Amino acid sequence: MIGIILTSHGELAKGLLETTKLFLGEDLEQIEAVCLQPQDNPDEFVNVLAEAVKRVDSGDGVLVFCDLLFGSPCNCMARILGDNVEVVTGMNLPMVLEVMTSRTFSKPDVTALIETGKSGVADLKAVLAAAE
Repeated sequence: MIGIILTSHGELAKGLLETTKLFLGEDLEQIEAVCLQPQDNPDEFVNVLAEAVKRVDSGDGVLVFCDLLFGSPCNCMARILGDNVEVVTGMNLPMVLEVMTSRTFSKPDVTALIETGKSGVADLKAVLAAAE
């Protein structure tokens, strides 16, 4: 099973993990939230992320969700990319739920996950008007 890391500025990743548990239960395996705090040193944060990658990787690789393209968590992940690590930025709940419900069956399709994330962003008034 592929390991999952959620990483963000502040507590966003932790909140996303807790919300995922509301949907899927408390006993989620091989997933961690790694949060960058204002006092954290980015050079040290690279090591924190590298250790998290090791903990969640059972040999099937790791998918990392970052909050922001070219933000510090993303830039730190860029320093430790490898053949067994994929990174998707702009994480949101639909993406995480999608991968968490399918990661035991197949390797995640990163392009499909991005499309899932995009499809979760909508103008509610426009969607409701189109449904009338």
